[in-house]
Amino acid sequence: MLREYHRRKAWIVLAALMIFLPGAAQAQQKIRVATLYIGSSMLPLWIAKEEGEFARRGLDVELIWLQSTLSTFALVASEVDLIFGTPQETLLAMNVANPPPLVTVGSWESNSKHWLMVAPSIQSPKDLIGKSLATSRPKAADEGYARIILKRYGVDSTKVAFISAGGQRDRAGALRSGTVQGSVFNTYNSLALEEAGYKKLALLETPQFPFPPATYTTRKDFVIQKREPLKAFMAAVTDTTRKHNQDRETGLRLLKKYMKISNPKVLEAAYQDGVINQYPYMTREQMNASLDILEASTGVRPKITFEQFVDHSLLQEAKLQQERRN
Repeated sequence: MLREYHRRKAWIVLAALMIFLPGAAQAQQKIRVATLYIGSSMLPLWIAKEEGEFARRGLDVELIWLQSTLSTFALVASEVDLIFGTPQETLLAMNVANPPPLVTVGSWESNSKHWLMVAPSIQSPKDLIGKSLATSRPKAADEGYARIILKRYGVDSTKVAFISAGGQRDRAGALRSGTVQGSVFNTYNSLALEEAGYKKLALLETPQFPFPPATYTTRKDFVIQKREPLKAFMAAVTDTTRKHNQDRETGLRLLKKYMKISNPKVLEAAYQDGVINQYPYMTREQMNASLDILEASTGVRPKITFEQFVDHSLLQEAKLQQERRN
């Protein structure tokens, strides 16, 4: 009994030391990030988790895959701290009389390209009149991509049927089964379809039309309440973006792990697709491209200014802190 008493007393003393001694271990700050998709542009996030960059900065980061609308609802309801993905849903959510307090705090533009892939029988965009194209869901961003491409080639998109089929793998399945005659895919999914005999009909991106970046969006009140952990998060993904762009082997390994890609050509295309070529600040041109896609997919163009939508102060403060450390 006496021995048990001393053992318990020792544990109490140790616990007190852990709380009060300088440098004692402290709980990590939890950051919940909703991601709109699982794709190669997530490599900086995966690297930061796998390489311990978040943990070194005192963060416990949880990545939660949610569809676009669900992620925005979750952020508005304070169920997540950040959403990562194309900004159309955020812009649409703010197109109301009393918009939710959302703000974009960073922007990551990858090397991604998007092709309208079609069945071998389709020879030109005009052949799609009266045919069906797959989209992830009604009025999604990828529907906007298709409508923009069709308009470029003089095709009235109201004469094309749009069928909801899910993510890119599901849309590829719909194309392979003949349920639809085409859909818009990123580089590596386009390559996999091309190797199976499907056709690259048209490219979305042009010098005049840059693809909108993936953005990090949070609540304005979180920017105040969770400023330090959010700054640490943005600093971590900025640092691991540099590593991703320089460390091909790590990128390929994580793409194999998270995306289950086995085809070497498709794996390399996925890596190149995810290389980040502009970050961490969003530009006015990128916001305009986001609004163009939103208008094409929904018919709505929110009257939101760049200053209402973007706040770069977290990044700027994180940069100053890093410079002081160096």
